[in-house]
Amino acid sequence: MLNVGEKRDTTQGGGTYGYGKAVLYRLSRVGTILVYTRTADEHGGLSSRLIGIALGSSFDNRGRVDTESRPFTGRHWWGDVRDDHVEPLLGEDADEVARSLGLTPFGPGESGTTLVVIDPDLDEFDDMDHAARHLADTIAWQLWPIMLPERGAQRLTPEVVSSGVPHPVPDPARTYPLRMFVAAYRGLKSDAATTLESGNPRKRLGRFALERAVVVPMTAGAASMAAGFAGVEGDPHHVCLMRSPELVVRYYEGPTTSSVHSVYAGVFRADDDLDEVYAASEPPTHDNWVYEQLTGPDRTFVRVTFTRLREQLTVFRAPVQAAVSTRSRTALGAASSYLGGLVAAAFAAAPENSTASAGVRRSQGAATAGGTRPESSGAVDDRRPAAAGRARVTTLVEPHLEEIEGALVVVARYGIDALGSVRLEARLAVATWEGREDEPPAGAERPRVRHWSTPDGVVAGDSCTLVGPAEVDLVVTPVPDTATEIGLVATPATETLPASAT
Repeated sequence: MLNVGEKRDTTQGGGTYGYGKAVLYRLSRVGTILVYTRTADEHGGLSSRLIGIALGSSFDNRGRVDTESRPFTGRHWWGDVRDDHVEPLLGEDADEVARSLGLTPFGPGESGTTLVVIDPDLDEFDDMDHAARHLADTIAWQLWPIMLPERGAQRLTPEVVSSGVPHPVPDPARTYPLRMFVAAYRGLKSDAATTLESGNPRKRLGRFALERAVVVPMTAGAASMAAGFAGVEGDPHHVCLMRSPELVVRYYEGPTTSSVHSVYAGVFRADDDLDEVYAASEPPTHDNWVYEQLTGPDRTFVRVTFTRLREQLTVFRAPVQAAVSTRSRTALGAASSYLGGLVAAAFAAAPENSTASAGVRRSQGAATAGGTRPESSGAVDDRRPAAAGRARVTTLVEPHLEEIEGALVVVARYGIDALGSVRLEARLAVATWEGREDEPPAGAERPRVRHWSTPDGVVAGDSCTLVGPAEVDLVVTPVPDTATEIGLVATPATETLPASAT
């Protein structure tokens, strides 16, 4: 704690010059912390130490006439005062003062460190429990690589307690989306991982591994505050950067995929031989690699690292397409599992052609897969039903799991805003990582329409006809443990397009 500004002296140590601990002082409204530690002494035994430290603004004593003017750094210490510096209290003195301050004493044979932040600034949180939950989440997001059981004796087992109430730290191997980063990390030593290299000068940069998944898209605002601070504000399309200490440096954001159901998480671990290079590229906050602050080959190695990462992630970049359609459609995603699962809705709409025939008009509440709302063509008075030959479909109840006659089904309710007869057709597909699986493998299950619930009764089949304006429930039997994509198309009903009621 006393060597701020000095180069680290520990092999594969986490910090570089010790500035990172400044966050502790910033958390304190008075810039003051206590450090109580027990560690091995020069004789191999355990010895306690206690010191108080404050970090304030620099100043000088030019206003005093009784002493020589000199600058002060703004750092202050409380402990064993010597002639020209302060040493920590040691042994029984440290333990006695720690007990008097209310600190929990170390047990026999126990070592460790207690950090006390005086008057912490917790204004962002509703209460102490909220702050404790955020701390637990933050530990998981920032320290998960050293929390894994395969580290053995070097594994970190964190605990968060607030006013005597424990707040469990999420298990990164079981918590979405962290579990995807864990899977990628565990794949670094496998043949599926890739070694990234620099060409000129030729140098091994590190190992890169990737984990892909098909998921139900997270709803807006579902990500925790800790995930947001880490830069992952929803479903992952990121690469976790780390070096030898295996602490998270940054979640590098890659391109989003062409489907909201397709996500990926990667891990890049810098080669041990370049640990000093990557460490030197980090700012005091240790949350990035900044090649601009390096020179020579070191600058090249860090810069090329991001070039190689972009090359690896290019495959996920959605192609730019000019979509032309004669009818609009709203895509709805829902996941299902016979073991129980989560169901969410993701909406997408293809642009309307200016000469389009009758079709679905997307509701004002819908959004595209990319999270933005496309422009609608034509002017429509939303205060009255759409004219004959036009139809608008609004999602009234998002897709969700229900149980009907012992079977799990996906149910959604839609409002049909139209005058006259409208034919609704459901187009179902299994959402895969690459996109839609319209034609499943031979013998494989596919999602199917169980029935429609219309004002005139229950209708079986992939389509139904009703007279608008009206509401209709679509009941779908999904394939277990898959994501189901539902396309809903509305067209005017004519003599040649009868309803599919049976």
